[in-house]
Amino acid sequence: MNTSPTTGQGHSQNTAHPTTVGTGAGTPQAHPADYAPQAIPHSQPPQSPHPPQPQPPIGGGPTALLGLRSAIILMLGVLVGTGAGILTYIAQHNAATAILAGGASFAGAVLFFHTIIAT
Repeated sequence: MNTSPTTGQGHSQNTAHPTTVGTGAGTPQAHPADYAPQAIPHSQPPQSPHPPQPQPPIGGGPTALLGLRSAIILMLGVLVGTGAGILTYIAQHNAATAILAGGASFAGAVLFFHTIIAT
């Protein structure tokens, strides 16, 4: 069945052949041939921009000591501090200087990663 107009024939909504469609109310209504029924919009509850928080365990079970973000920040701080301490010990051969350099770089790294890692 060809639904496109041929040359010489005009096509408008006024000249289209209506079809009858039942509305469920008992009386059919006329619609043009190119009518497409639209979906009924469903209202959904608003979504929050944050993911849902996990529910605490029932019965007082063990919970995490640190959150994931805190654990990552502290782990990166330990890695940076250890690296700085090892490199300082290799260069200076002085344990006290290496420990002080490692501790200072740990503190700086924790502040740095806390700033750049999103909450």
